[in-house]
Amino acid sequence: MKGLLLLLLAGTMTFSACGGGTSSSSTQILPTLSGNWQFNMAEQLNPDPNGLSFVGGLQGGFLLQNKGAVAGTATFFFSPAPSALDPNPTLCNSGSAAITGTINGQTVSLTAVANNQTLLTLTGTLSLDGSAMTGSYTSTSGAGCGIVSTQEWSAFLVPPLTGATQGSFHSAGGAAGLNEQDFLVSGALTQAANTGASSATVTGTLNFVNSTTDLSDYPCIAEASVDGYISGNVVVLQIIGAGTNGPNIGQIGASVGSGLQPVTFAPAQGGYILHAVAGAGYAVYAAACGGGTLATPADFGVICLGVNTTTACPLPITLAPSALSFLSQTVGSPPTTQTVTVTNTSGTTLAGVMLTLTNDGASNFTETDTCGLGGVPSQGGPFNLNSEQSCVITVAFAPLQNCAAGTVATQCLTATLAVTSPNNDAILTVPITGGVSINAASTSELEFRTELGSTDQRGHPAEIRRSSDTRPFQDFEHHAGIY
Repeated sequence: MKGLLLLLLAGTMTFSACGGGTSSSSTQILPTLSGNWQFNMAEQLNPDPNGLSFVGGLQGGFLLQNKGAVAGTATFFFSPAPSALDPNPTLCNSGSAAITGTINGQTVSLTAVANNQTLLTLTGTLSLDGSAMTGSYTSTSGAGCGIVSTQEWSAFLVPPLTGATQGSFHSAGGAAGLNEQDFLVSGALTQAANTGASSATVTGTLNFVNSTTDLSDYPCIAEASVDGYISGNVVVLQIIGAGTNGPNIGQIGASVGSGLQPVTFAPAQGGYILHAVAGAGYAVYAAACGGGTLATPADFGVICLGVNTTTACPLPITLAPSALSFLSQTVGSPPTTQTVTVTNTSGTTLAGVMLTLTNDGASNFTETDTCGLGGVPSQGGPFNLNSEQSCVITVAFAPLQNCAAGTVATQCLTATLAVTSPNNDAILTVPITGGVSINAASTSELEFRTELGSTDQRGHPAEIRRSSDTRPFQDFEHHAGIY
């Protein structure tokens, strides 16, 4: 037994000596600078107290790291800081700058050069997870700006804009008359590989077809492709019509002369989203909704598209479909009906929700619903919707009047269904249209023929038909949406 113990001890010592024991050292994986970066630079203060301050610096671009060396390209601009005397100063330099530098552990040194002039020298530290950089910089703005200063800078890594998208276009105006209406959109985006350029190409698709109806709720586009770029977190995409070499029919994101606001790819609760921080982020000038140009589009508004997420661009309430259109009927004919499903998608109970149906004049449209307690009609009173709960609104159309003079008979009567949610100050509206058939619209002609003694094909006096309501139709404009 004693000999056996000595043998085991000797074997253990031999195993340890051969390196079979646990090592105290481990390989450390260092973060990389390769990727798409959005830079933020503090205002450049003129050392001369009587001089102007300047804003700008590096904006967005791509870096590539090869061992300890760094190279890439980024956009930049330099401009005098806005002031009361000059709220919109003229740029003194802008364009793309070549970036070179080094990384040693987490220590970063970068230099930006454009037109053979050193614009910026940056030093800083890369975070342990490789998602951010911070430090200080010295700059010469160039092109006559003549400012030299030392200020703080930071940058954050922007993930690839690749994956499935889901969200909405929210109309804010335009000739199409879709104000305040939301249109659900899905699709996919793909970002090209990092080449160290100041931007990367982004392509993809947009799909406005409602999965429950197989029809597009958006009258301007059913399906389209997009083609554009991302630089830092700024995105610009051309919307291209269907077909080979389809025409440009819209744009997402700001460009010179577009009048649009910047659209950025940014983190939000639930994931990353493409959205306009303020104002209109998209413009559509497809012929189907009135045409126009990028500067005067038929429809424009707010955009929110979640990328690889279904929860980052939620609407607190959804209405499906987002509009109702009834076929033409004769005055006094039996009603036809269509339904709208209201769903609470907010994740919390919505209290005090209200339904309001407003007609254009006569009560051509009526409403009933299952939104009250226990599924009874709400009858204009407030009701609650639990998270993910739905109720159904049934709208009936039975025209009581003819079309107003000069209106198109096939779509001449309108109404608006409004859903109000006090919880989140949301008002959603569904536009409703109907028409009067030719028989009803030609009453005056029949009366005129009879007064002249006209007869039908059998020689009998022509029949006079009168509508139950001959009050003139007042054409009001209604819109739909959430705000």
